Parts: sequence; C-alpha cells; structure tokens
Amino acid sequence: MSTDRKQAVSGSVWTIFGYGASQVLRLGSNLVLAYFLFPAAFGIMSLVAVVMQGLQMFSNIGIGPSIIQNKRGEEPAFLRTAFTIQVVRGFILWGVAALLAWPAAQFFGKTDPLGKELLYILPVVGIACAISGFNSTCVFTLNRRMQFSKITLLELIPQIFALVVQVVWAWLWPSIWALVGGWIVASLGKMLLSHVFDRPHRDGFGWDRESAHELIHFGRWIFLSTIMSFLAGSLDRISLGRLLTLSELGLYSISLSFARLGVEVATRLANIVIFPILSRYQDDPETLVRKSLKARSLVLLAGGALVSAFAIFAPVFFERLYDERYAGAGVISQWLSIFIWAQILLCSMERVPLALGHPKALFISNVIVTSGYAFAVPGYLWFGIHGFILGLAAGVLLAHLILLRWIPTGRLAMLSQTVIYTLAFAVYTLAAIWAGRFFGGRWGEWGDVGVSLLGALLPCLMSSAIVLLRFKKMRNAK
Repeated sequence: MSTDRKQAVSGSVWTIFGYGASQVLRLGSNLVLAYFLFPAAFGIMSLVAVVMQGLQMFSNIGIGPSIIQNKRGEEPAFLRTAFTIQVVRGFILWGVAALLAWPAAQFFGKTDPLGKELLYILPVVGIACAISGFNSTCVFTLNRRMQFSKITLLELIPQIFALVVQVVWAWLWPSIWALVGGWIVASLGKMLLSHVFDRPHRDGFGWDRESAHELIHFGRWIFLSTIMSFLAGSLDRISLGRLLTLSELGLYSISLSFARLGVEVATRLANIVIFPILSRYQDDPETLVRKSLKARSLVLLAGGALVSAFAIFAPVFFERLYDERYAGAGVISQWLSIFIWAQILLCSMERVPLALGHPKALFISNVIVTSGYAFAVPGYLWFGIHGFILGLAAGVLLAHLILLRWIPTGRLAMLSQTVIYTLAFAVYTLAAIWAGRFFGGRWGEWGDVGVSLLGALLPCLMSSAIVLLRFKKMRNAK
C-alpha cells in the first residue's frame, strides 16, 4: 500500500476514534446539563457561538491552511510571523466582542428578555479569543506532518477539563455561566497543551516581511471565503433567533449539534487527513483528483453512516433520554439530516481546489450556499421550520454543482459518486424509518427502542468494518 494511502487510512481511524470519543463526552455532559439547566440557556449560548464564530471567521486570513499548504510551512521565520499575527488578532477579537455586547443584547433581547444577558456574557467569552491567540503553531504543523495521535489528544484533553467544569458548576450553581466557564477552560487547556506538543520548534514573536506577504496573499481568498462560510453556516440561528423564542431556538440548536455529527466527521477527515495529502500533488492535478476520489469515498461512507443513524434514532433518542421539554428535537433532527448530508457532499470535495491553490473557489462556493437563505426564509413562512431546513439544503446542493467547474478532471466521476452514495443512504434510511413505524408498538416501548437502535447501528457497523478492513490491508502491506 502506498504511503499516502497508509496515512489516509491511519488518519481516518484516529480522526473517527477521536471524534467518537469527543461525542460520547459531549452526549454525556449534554444529558446532565439539560437536567440542571433549561432550554433557553442552550438557546442563548447558541447565539454566543454565532457571534464568536462570526468574529473568528471575519478575521480569518487562513494562517492554518497557509502553514499546511506553503512549502515554507516548517521554517521558524514563517511560523514566528504567523504566531505574531495570530496573537494580535486574538486581542482584537476580544475587544470587538466587548463592543458587540450591547447591540447584540438589544437585538436578541427584543424576542426574549433573556437575550439581554449577552451584554455580560460576550465580553467574558471574548477572553477565549485572546487565549486562543497564544495557541502554538504546532496546532497546524502537527496536521502538516500528519501526527494524528497528538492532534486527537489536543482536542480531547481540553474538552474533558471543560466538561468537568461545566457539570460541576451547573450542579452547584445552575446558570448559563456554567456553559461560559467551560468555554474559557477549553480555550486555556488547548493553548497550554499546544505548547507542550511544540517540538522541536518553539514559538515566539517575530516578523519576516516575505512570510507575512505569503500568509496574507494566500489568505485573502480564505478571508472572503470564511466570511461567506460564516453567513452560510450561522444565518440560520440569527434568522431563527428573531423568529423563534430562545427555548425554541434551544431545541433547534440541540438538534443541530447532534445532527451535525456526520458533517463534523467528514470535515475533520477532509481537513486533517485529505488536505495535507492532496497538497503534495498541487503540481499534478490528475493525480490529485484521482487520490481525492478515493479519499472522498471514505469521507462519504463515514459521514453518511452517521447521518443515517441519527435520522433513524433521533426521535427515540430525545424521547427516552431527555425530558418532555426537549421532545420536539427528534423530528427537527430528522429534517436536519437532509441539510447535513448536502453539507457532507460539498465539504468532501472543497479541499481539491484549495490544494490546487485556488481558495477563490471556496469563496464562490460559500456565496452560493448563502443564497440558500433566499429559499429558507420563504420556506419557513410557508412550511415552518421544515421548509426553512429544505431551503438551506437547496443552497448547499447548488454550490456542489457549481464547484464541479473547479475540478480540472474527473468531474463525472465526482458527480456519479455523489448520486450513488445519496441514493444508497436515502433508500436505507427511509426503509429503516418506515420499518420502525410499521413495527412500532408490537414489542412494547423498549422493543421500539431496539428496532430503531438496530437500524441506526447497521450503517455505522458496516462503515466501520470497511475502514478496519482497509486498515488491516495497510498493515499486511508493510
């Protein structure tokens, strides 16, 4: 087996393992926090997340992708320049978060009085931006070197500390500040751990004019792309923040957080595993596309299995594990699965033009995704939240078709891959949902749970078996 394929399979295993462990931790803490807190707390924190994500993305000049893609990505002068820019950016973001606190509180407070808490929450959460500015550049060089075990630990360990803080805080003093405290602890933990892994290079302040030019030149389209990516990924909560109460928005946010399992796995595989490999073939587009097709099949398999599983099990999941305040989240999750699958189709091919040095393609893609709101808002007015979600999915699918023009070769193969996987997962998911309803009630309440759980586990087990089979072939090829 080739070195690239070995790294791809090994990286996939580590990424799926790390993400799986992360989701188990998040699920456990979410269940506990939902018991101590209230739906509106999750609603207001989803608004905080939108604002902070917007600040991060509106100031993103692509430092990470630049380090991974640039041929000078391991040079000390290049890394010290990147670190300096990153630190300055972190403090600027903290200041802007404080400035946005009052207008954000006024805007969202008109729908629900609890929204006025943003006046105090945003300046505190903004501290996390300043902390993250001091993250070691090894966050990106580990990805460049494809050291997947350390990347996984860098994500998991801070999350564990944050979850402990949130649960203990919510138990002793139930309030939204338990979630805020966990946010700060997660940022601090990742920053400290990143410097532990910072070997052999040691980060420090420095400035190299040529390095700065290369970072900014490559990052200008990343900057524009991430602005549009923020709008594409966050306007739903901004729009619904005015259309729904914070409790209703909390249900949508909880549904989205679990429905996004598939796309988050797919995105991690694309960014951590596929992109570093493809960047090695930026001078050989034909080879790059050929390898991307093989890697994309793994991404679609893993992401699709998770989307299918949650679409099947979501109603039972929320009915059995949450109290009646969260009952509506199950059906919302099923509709969100359509939107999430469309995102997986798109994110699994976006790395190709980026690896070829065409970040402009991501900007155009995100512009088209954002256009989905032209369908989403009327969809909400006509069909409620379900119409809103279908409108979002329409924009993502349109971007998928447009992005094909940036693929230099193998466009038909890429499109065929999309159609085949979509049909396969759609047929299985609909059949499993129908079977669950048809046999529902015949074996009692826990029988229904068993049928839904079996239908959800099958695609996950099959995809895991395929990944393990490839991993075994890799080991035998050594």
